[in-house]
Amino acid sequence: MKTVLAIIAATLLAVLASSALEEGGTEISQPRQSDIKNQKSGLFLAAQAAYDGGCYAEAASLYRQLTSNGVDNVELHYNLANAHFKNGNLPEAVLHYRKAWYKAPRDPDIRANLHFALNAAGAAEPTPSFLERLLNVLSQTGWIVAATGGYIVFILLLILGMLVRPAKRTLAKLSLLPALFILLTAGGWWHWQQLRTHPEWVVVQSGATALFGPIEGATAHYKVPVAALVSQHGTDTKGWIEIEYDGKKGWLKTKYIKRVYP
Repeated sequence: MKTVLAIIAATLLAVLASSALEEGGTEISQPRQSDIKNQKSGLFLAAQAAYDGGCYAEAASLYRQLTSNGVDNVELHYNLANAHFKNGNLPEAVLHYRKAWYKAPRDPDIRANLHFALNAAGAAEPTPSFLERLLNVLSQTGWIVAATGGYIVFILLLILGMLVRPAKRTLAKLSLLPALFILLTAGGWWHWQQLRTHPEWVVVQSGATALFGPIEGATAHYKVPVAALVSQHGTDTKGWIEIEYDGKKGWLKTKYIKRVYP
């Protein structure tokens, strides 16, 4: 039985180690390093040099070239957000901090900088429920890794139950734990999948006013500040999005907002 527990512990530690790769830390004044094949022939290093030299608009332009070339990782979005923030472009800063957060929701620096950027814009922060906070512990990729680890443990227990007959009943009971864990990871994956049906948007243009209906001339409901994060709840064929901001719903023209994900 000690051998069984050792195998289970080792597998779970491997899962935790994999998901821990999401976390990191740095101050807003120092861009993060990246090891993605020299980030397209030195563009990443050139962007870092521009940032370090105080040329934030140039740094943002170079980082943006990388995103256009298909590079998509935490470091790039975080650094691009920092460059936009330093250059005074709060909507793009919030956009890329949020993109980075999707990939590493436990990262304290990303959360702190996103909080700071939203406060600077005078925008309300999203207020997730307790269940949403629980499921935000890992990114969608992190939940997939965790599910894989739980599945491996579950299969190992079943195999050991067939090989070690005296412990078959005990191992069968233990297998309920990874089975329940797999259900939890399925919930985590589903939570992030909801972003495809209810995606987030960033307000990128001033004068955004949510209306009571998806029609020009409808009664104004509330104003939405530039750089605010809003969630989508519905659409209209004439270019309107039903949004929710700070607990209030309303209709807004798509010209005022930019989609965060996917």
